[in-house]
Amino acid sequence: MKKRPAVILVLLGMVFSMAACSSTGTSQTTQSAASTQASAAQASAAGNEIKFAVAVPLTGDQSEQGLQYQKACQLAVEEINAAGGINGKKLVEESFDDQGSPNQAVVVAAKIAADPSIEFVIGHLNSGCTMAAMPTYINAGLAIVSPTNSMDELSTQPWKNYFRASLSDGISAKRLVDAIYAAGATKLGIFYGNITNDLSAKEVFANYIQKELGKKVYAEATYNPSTDRDFSSQVEAFKAAGCDGIVFTGEYTPAALFATQAHSKGYTPIMGGLSANNPAILPLGGKNVEGLLTVCGFDVTNTDPKVQKFVKDYKAAYGSNPNDTGSRSYDCIYMIADAYKNGATKDTLADYISNKTNYQGATMNFKFDGQIDNKEADVYILKIQDGAFVKVARYTYSGQ
Repeated sequence: MKKRPAVILVLLGMVFSMAACSSTGTSQTTQSAASTQASAAQASAAGNEIKFAVAVPLTGDQSEQGLQYQKACQLAVEEINAAGGINGKKLVEESFDDQGSPNQAVVVAAKIAADPSIEFVIGHLNSGCTMAAMPTYINAGLAIVSPTNSMDELSTQPWKNYFRASLSDGISAKRLVDAIYAAGATKLGIFYGNITNDLSAKEVFANYIQKELGKKVYAEATYNPSTDRDFSSQVEAFKAAGCDGIVFTGEYTPAALFATQAHSKGYTPIMGGLSANNPAILPLGGKNVEGLLTVCGFDVTNTDPKVQKFVKDYKAAYGSNPNDTGSRSYDCIYMIADAYKNGATKDTLADYISNKTNYQGATMNFKFDGQIDNKEADVYILKIQDGAFVKVARYTYSGQ
């Protein structure tokens, strides 16, 4: 899928220029809006608040994941503000719906960049959305922290204002493949969406299976995450190829649907889903997702008191357990709050995170050492057993 953020911004600029020239009244309205934005920025700088944006899908199939972002950030905001804020300032969260679409992410980024009172961005959920939106954020000088981006290509970008809390697919996807083989599968197939994130993950899967392990990929099948809900043809293709294991790149909804449709045809391969760790998969897939393996940056059963306090507080606030989308978002807010408490500002936040952050959160730790990737990130292999996620293994940034 091709991204055209520069073209979109140029077109937006043309529209704004035409509107500004159309009448005196429009010009006055534009000046008034600019004055309002400037006043908001001055109020923030004066010591009243630190405002940030959360850019995630809040509608569509990925909205459950986006809501984990939004809710976990809000929980952290409420706790921090209740404890006195950050050096006397209150945190303020504003959410933007990128719909899980790179094109919409560019529109959202433009809105965020146009508001000078916004000091940093948490997001995007999807790596493809981040890739599309980054030129806008770079021009605006905003620091961006993503709790979830995993596409390998992000690690080598020249950006100085972007950081990710999660491990790359190059680590987590490989460990998922290992777990599927360890569970007894011998003939793996790859099921992937035809979007940027999934295409990148599919290549990681294929290269690891074929080049590093010296094994064969017995079948591949793709789907459109935006429209496809009937996976009958893909199920038949994997079944005909003799695949007894499936590695799946997509989100929890298509994973649950695929498992349900496969089981209805008497086909029960060992499944591993790269992004299937949302608790919503449990009621959606029911008995059909029993045994499914997935990767997660967070183990809800971890007995560490800090972890269990977060789980308890999140469930009390929202009625369900968090997944790693929520846990990472929560700790990212605390990590950034720590940076501000130690002197970071809107203009220096990116440099502080890059070179000074060494923060221990409730569910994860952070250290970037001048790079995009979090050197303290880890990943868990989880398995659905008796209607709940249970830990199979844990790996660190080094892959060990």
